Order: sequence, then structure tokens, then C-alpha cells
Amino acid sequence: MKDNLLIIFGFTLIMFTTSNANHAQAQYDLDSGFAAGTGHYLGDIGGKEQIGRNFVSDLHLGSTRFSSHVFVRSRIHDMVALRGQLGIVQIAGDDAVSPMPRGLRNIHFRSFINELSVRTEVSVWNHPFLTRRTSKVQMGLDTYLTLGLTGFTHAPQVRLDRDAAEYHFVRGNISTNPNLFDYDRWYDLRSVQTEPESYRKTSLGFPVGGGVAMTINNDLRIGLEFVWNLTLTDYLDDVSTTYNDPSNLTDLGVVLSAPWSAELYAQLDNSPRDGDEIDARLDYREGRIRGNPNKNDTYGTLQMTVPKVLKTKSSFATTNYSNAGRGNFGGTKHRAFRAKF
Repeated sequence: MKDNLLIIFGFTLIMFTTSNANHAQAQYDLDSGFAAGTGHYLGDIGGKEQIGRNFVSDLHLGSTRFSSHVFVRSRIHDMVALRGQLGIVQIAGDDAVSPMPRGLRNIHFRSFINELSVRTEVSVWNHPFLTRRTSKVQMGLDTYLTLGLTGFTHAPQVRLDRDAAEYHFVRGNISTNPNLFDYDRWYDLRSVQTEPESYRKTSLGFPVGGGVAMTINNDLRIGLEFVWNLTLTDYLDDVSTTYNDPSNLTDLGVVLSAPWSAELYAQLDNSPRDGDEIDARLDYREGRIRGNPNKNDTYGTLQMTVPKVLKTKSSFATTNYSNAGRGNFGGTKHRAFRAKF
């Protein structure tokens, strides 16, 4: 699915570039600024009733977090720009927001993703003048698609569940008294190794998305942008394959790996089910499936962008934004502008 999406998106960029190259003009050569907004995640934790549904059908808005970036962008063609950016995206997920029986697993996490990305932006529709050329406030509009490469680090963390610690203690799965655990601390799950497989702290992603930007006086650009990262890891949330053998874990690791509780089992017994059958991914005994290794985790952002133009495109801005250009209604400059737009 990822490969097909990237192929379709790349073909779309080529088509737009080919068909519209003669119908748009860039207003700047270089700009830089910041972006801030929301952070979202899709993976093995949380979501709706079913497990592993595609994209927004499995997105839980209650797990929305924050994101922020700084970036610099250079326009290399009237319709194509290269953008480099650095920032952080916070993501989170919680089985507690899911109904039974999916909520029985009771795993939650948070993670701060530090990313460095390079993107290509291709204008789909660019209109530099939404207002009259003689207006004191010049406004232009640009819509674009984006595709790129992101390198990032991630470190899923979790808090210990007291009910789960008491459950495992009563059943004899751990020997540590639950009163001795720290329930306010966020534990690094990667070092606990809740599953048999270890994973790297770094990975790659492919950001795909688009945005719209309003340019004011060829100086300030305010935009809204949605980008989704297709990653090469299934461990953004520390969940992918099966439960680790408890003998390989400390008492803390046992509780973090399988935070079940007697209360949750009681809820499962009272919840409607198809007979006594439960999906294999909801059978939470040791050694059984914990996540879905067939689908990598993904994350995305919805952000407001506020860049400032650092260098204008001389051949365009001098002609159409200078005072001389605005005043020359009968001259060659104005006739050239009308011929293009």
C-alpha cells in the first residue's frame, strides 16, 4: 500500500509540473519560518473497535498531541521548491480509549519524535495576485503537494499501572510489593524490551501531504499544512510482535509489558462477544500476539506555517511588486503581466 501511494503521488507531481509549468510564477527565492500544530499517530495502540483499520478510520482524536518545527525553503523553479526542516512531534496512544475487548490489553505510551526532513514541494495552483496590483496590501495564494524523506529518533515511554502491578502480584507473577513501585515516573520502554525483538531508536519516514499558503506583500506567508509520515518501523509505540517471556524480564518489565488487571477482565466477561471467540490479537497470555507486525506505524501533523520571505525572485518581483511596476499601467510591464494572468 505504501509503495503504491508513493508511486501515485510521484506521478501526480510530475503531471502537475508538466501541465502547469507555464501558468505560475514564483514570488520568492528563499524563505524561512516556523510551523506549529498537532501531532497524530496510527499504530497498534488505541483506536476504534476493530484492530488495524486503515488511516483516519482508526484515528482517535483524544490522543492528539503537539508538534513544532523550524524550516528553510528555496524555490528552484517557478513551481518547485526544496524545503529542509527540523522539529519535534509528540505522539501518544492508549488502549483505555478503546472499547472491550480491545481495551483489555491496557497498554499506553507517549513518545517525542525528533525529526530532520528534506521535502520537495510542487505548486498545484499558484495565483500571485488575489488583490489589485494597485492595492497597498498585495495578497497571493499558493496550493502545493509535498513528498520527501525524514530521519527521526523516537523513544516510547509509559507510566506504571498500579492495578496491573497488584494483579500480577496477587497472581504470583511478580514478587515485588506494588507499594514499592514509582507510579509517577515515565519509563523508557526500549530498555525494558517488552517484546523478544529489539529495535533501533532511529528510523526513516516518507512525508506525504499538501498545504495552502497566503502571501502578504511578498514578505510574509501564512499557511496551513497536513503531512503524514509513512515510516519504516513498527515500534513507535513499542508494540509489534508477541509478549516477551516473563523469565527474561524484571518484575517491572512484566507489569509494563502486560498491564492487565482484574477489573478489566471483569469488564471483558460482561461485554458482548461472538460466543466465546476472541480475535487472536486479543488473547493476552504470555507468548501470544501483542501487536500486528504486518503494518508499520505512521504519524502525521496538521500545522500552521508562518515563514518570512528572505529573498525575492528578482525577475518577477521587480516587475510586478516594485512601485514603478505598480504605477506603469500603460507600459510594457503591465501588458506583460496581463498576458500571463
